[in-house]
Amino acid sequence: MMKKLFPVIMLAVLLVVSGQILAQEAKEGEAPAMPPMGPPEEMKQMAFLVGTWDYTMKMKMNPADTNWMDTKGTATYEMAYGGAAIRSTIEQQLMGQSFIGGDLTSYDRDAKKWQSVWIDNMGAKLTMFNGTKTADGMVLEGQELMNGMPTITRMTSYNMTPTTYDWKGEVSMDNGKTWMTWGTAKYIKRQ
Repeated sequence: MMKKLFPVIMLAVLLVVSGQILAQEAKEGEAPAMPPMGPPEEMKQMAFLVGTWDYTMKMKMNPADTNWMDTKGTATYEMAYGGAAIRSTIEQQLMGQSFIGGDLTSYDRDAKKWQSVWIDNMGAKLTMFNGTKTADGMVLEGQELMNGMPTITRMTSYNMTPTTYDWKGEVSMDNGKTWMTWGTAKYIKRQ
């Protein structure tokens, strides 16, 4: 009986081993597989932002200025593209004019970092930011031109809870050696 089963068992073992070897060779020679459909799991970390927030801000138009302006406005957050990103719209009055801006933020699975793109009706340009999630917030940095000078802008959200968070905007004109704060804000979510 064993002599009759031996070839069958050997054939089964050979097929399993051959299949594993062929699968491994195919993986090494193939293009990478498509990422899974749907939003990155990391987007759940930012879902609490969805809704409308009121904020009060202290800011200055020139980072080197010593005069701070007090402003207030609203920020509306919503999930976008099936939850793959979160979109914000910021609205406030600034120097007697309507200021509107916003960003689109998502987690890049390949780069393993957060990315955000910002635009507003004052600068009228797209600025790309990359960053990381911290224990209580997020830090995003991006390079741009400010009055023709290359700068690094850093935006830090911290003390984040489901109903409040603090924010700080900074700029560096010496490639990150020194930083000047140009704005701070307190956000409170509407109930």
